[in-house]
Amino acid sequence: MTAIPRRAAAESKSSDHVRELDWLMLVVMALCCLGMVMAVSVRGSQLEAGPMAIMKTQGLKLLTGLVAFMVSALTPIRVIRRAAIPVFLCAVVACLLPHVLNGSSHGAARWIHIGSQQFQPVEPARFFLVLAVSWLLARAGTGLSSFRRGFLPAIGCAMLLALALATQPDNGNALLAVMLASCLALVAGVRFLHFAPFAVSGLAVMILLATQHDYVRRRIEGLFQITPDSQVGLGLIAVGSGGAFGRGLGQGWMKMNYVPEAHNDFVFAIIAEEFGYLGSMFVLGSFTIFGYVCYRLVRQVRDPFLRYVVCGYALMVCMQAAVNLLVVSGWAPAKGIDLPFVSTGGTSLVFCLAAVGLIGNAVRADRAESFRTADELVT
Repeated sequence: MTAIPRRAAAESKSSDHVRELDWLMLVVMALCCLGMVMAVSVRGSQLEAGPMAIMKTQGLKLLTGLVAFMVSALTPIRVIRRAAIPVFLCAVVACLLPHVLNGSSHGAARWIHIGSQQFQPVEPARFFLVLAVSWLLARAGTGLSSFRRGFLPAIGCAMLLALALATQPDNGNALLAVMLASCLALVAGVRFLHFAPFAVSGLAVMILLATQHDYVRRRIEGLFQITPDSQVGLGLIAVGSGGAFGRGLGQGWMKMNYVPEAHNDFVFAIIAEEFGYLGSMFVLGSFTIFGYVCYRLVRQVRDPFLRYVVCGYALMVCMQAAVNLLVVSGWAPAKGIDLPFVSTGGTSLVFCLAAVGLIGNAVRADRAESFRTADELVT
């Protein structure tokens, strides 16, 4: 007699999933459209590029991201479970390839060049890190609170990737990977006390890096002494000059070789200059809605692996956005972290869209499992 109410509950939860996934896709689509507009506004103003050429280039990146979205959304979850660890290990190895393939730029080996194209292996590595940690946490089951079964495997994966990134060196992304895995482990139920010695060791390593490398020390000092001619200082000038309604689309002048990386890391500064306070609030509100919708989805997903996948990718996108916005606003040291869906970086766009596709895939798979369980009870 309890089978019918369970079936009704499954159908009700299914309608909730569909409604919230619609909101998620709407927000992502809005951010991607803003990214296309800003790519044309910022890079299209360059004489050597032109708006049509930039539109084609950014459109191709977006099309590639949509293909990645479809692949992630349609790949069976059982295949994703089995491939979680192997593909993560391959991604870690890929982070070492720039040393072999001569992908050095400005003293760092972070890019892999294939013909006229290039990409950063850290983006797929971060993407597959979420899958690997989710699989390990789900496998731990009731042993999540133990050090050996809960904490060690998840943080071990993150440290493996962080060490590979440190060889490039890319200390910012290494720290972001460790923070991402740590937050996911804490949400899953790993005991907070296990992180205490780990956090102390990490702080000691950061202090060592700051004392051994001049560029790390300069970035930390620049956080407390922002000058008008620094990258962050110029970004803040762009943000402040926008006022309430902005200068108008295409009318900003700080993108004219004043703000470095205006099309990528500091695109939010140009959005604030051209669209003003309203444009800034649109970006902040969009990422807030993204995080809130994912939070609701995480609460509804029953399967542990699928729940950690949804939570992990939500954390990945939101943490990346938070770091980028903190840097632009002068609250964090300057670091090359793209603004998800909005920056012109192709690798970041592809794997952020792939993350959204996998969120939808996980939610649909859990919904299908709920229907299957309800049908079994009916029969």
